[in-house]
Formats: sequence, C-alpha cells, structure tokens
Amino acid sequence: MLTRRATLAAPLLLAAPALRAQGRAIRLVIPFGAGGITDLVARILAERASVELGVPIVAENRAGANGNIAGEYVARAAPDGTTLLMASLAMFAVNPVIYPRMAYDPLADFAPVVLAASTPHVVVAHPGSAGPDFAAMLAAARARPEALSWGTAGAGSSPHLTQILLQSLAGAQFLAVHFRSGAASVQSVIAGQVALTAEATPVVAEHIRAGTLRALAVAAPERLTLLPEVPTAAQAGLPGLSNGSTSAIVAPRGTPDAVLARLVQGFQAAMAAPETRARLSQQGTVPLGGAGAAFTAMINTEVARWRPLLAGIQPG
Repeated sequence: MLTRRATLAAPLLLAAPALRAQGRAIRLVIPFGAGGITDLVARILAERASVELGVPIVAENRAGANGNIAGEYVARAAPDGTTLLMASLAMFAVNPVIYPRMAYDPLADFAPVVLAASTPHVVVAHPGSAGPDFAAMLAAARARPEALSWGTAGAGSSPHLTQILLQSLAGAQFLAVHFRSGAASVQSVIAGQVALTAEATPVVAEHIRAGTLRALAVAAPERLTLLPEVPTAAQAGLPGLSNGSTSAIVAPRGTPDAVLARLVQGFQAAMAAPETRARLSQQGTVPLGGAGAAFTAMINTEVARWRPLLAGIQPG
C-alpha cells in the first residue's frame, strides 16, 4: 500500500515529463523590455527555479501595450506548463480599467504560481532639472503645470501610476512621456530629454550613485537600506505617496493540476532559497512568495485603489 507521502508525490513525479515537453524548456514570458525591474526579478527567479524543477527556463521579452501583448500570448498558449507569464500587478489590476477591450481576463484566464517581489519606486530627476530637492520640484510643478516632463514605461505602467498618484496628492501636473520600457525611460532622464521619472530601486540605484540621476524621494513608508540617504516622500513633505512594482508568475488557466502543483512547488522553493532572497534584497527588492488567494486579493485591492484615479487615462 502506498504511503500518504508517496500518494501525494505521485502526481508531481508524473508531471515532470509534461514540463519537459515542447522543446524541453519552460518559457517565462516577460511583458516588458529588458533592463526593467520585472525583467530583473524574472531572470533571478528563473535561474533558481530551473534548478528546483530540473528543466531549463528561458526568459523571453514580449513588450507592448503595457503587458497586454504578452498576456494574450500566454493566455492562448497550450496549458501544459511550458509557457508562463511574469505578470506585473499593474498589468492585471490597471489594464482592465484603462483598456476598453482586452483579449484576456486577468483572473479567469490564469492560474497563480507564485507572488515574486515588490520593489518601491524612487522619484529621480536629471541632475540639471527639477530643482535641488523634492519640495522644490513640487513647487515648480505647481507653478507651471506640465512644464516638467515625466517618463513612464507606458500609460498605466507602474511609473505612470506613481506620477498619477503624485499629481493627485500634490495638486501638480506633469507632462507624461511614454516609452516602451522602464529602462528606456530612465535613459531619457539621464540624457536630459525628460526631467523626471519614478522607477524601481535596482533600475536607478547605480545611476544615483554615479551622479547621473538625482534621487528626490522614495515612494515608500520607510527609507530604503539600499539608498538610506534618500528621504521618503512623507519626510520630504508629501505623505501618502507609496507605490512600486509588484510581480507574480502565472500559468494559463487549464494547466493540469499535477503540472501546476509541480510549478508552484518549484517556484515557491526558488523564492524561499536564501540565495534568491539575498539577491533580490541586495537589489532593493522585497521578496514575497505565496500565491492563490493572496494574489487575487492583491489584484482586487489595487483595482479599488486606482480606479478612481484613472478616469480619462488612455492606453498608449
């Protein structure tokens, strides 16, 4: 007679061949360009998860439409465990609000695998623009609406949400300039083409240290260990500015239970590995872990948070 442990392990063992099907690798589709925070977290997690699962995991960037191109692609992929999506929370919580029609349903068409990481944003400026500090920047933005440009990774992206929240809290107005990725937006600020942006800590930390970007404030309740000298927005005079980039891995709905269970086990183990958590933490990213109901609850909370602020926002 099989023991309870053997009975529970059997479907996970049977799932292994399915994970090796179709090219003997798992494709982890990243909905944004290379160099951004979602890309960075995906590649760190994929490296460890490939060891846990015993199969190669290939990261593949499919940018466009604030993640909708990648979302549709994975939603329509064969539900066999070989194609996964590194989804951003903004993509699942915000896109249904700003896009009148979508080719997939963020909750109905995917099964959560693991909550990956959350990374606070840092408001940064070109060293020669926007005033010497956060308060001066806000004064300039209030005095001359849209005189200061703000780079984003696309309408409805996390950097754009930080801009929208900042405008609401501060009574200021910036000129949004949309790019295809957060990395491209940051480079535009470094080049002096755009005055400001807000991006995840690891995307901007080295530029801040090098002096090519000037950090104005952290959009988080507490100062960051990675950038302890940068004040929070509340310390700089604007309470309530808290936002960042949160990501999760999902599979197409309909993935067999045994295969999904194996994926959850492998990615949860990868998230729990000390080296994974250390690498993410060293980048200024908060490792999460967990999935299922926690992921659904997080999406619903974010929809309620942003819907009132997104009236009139058009995707672009």
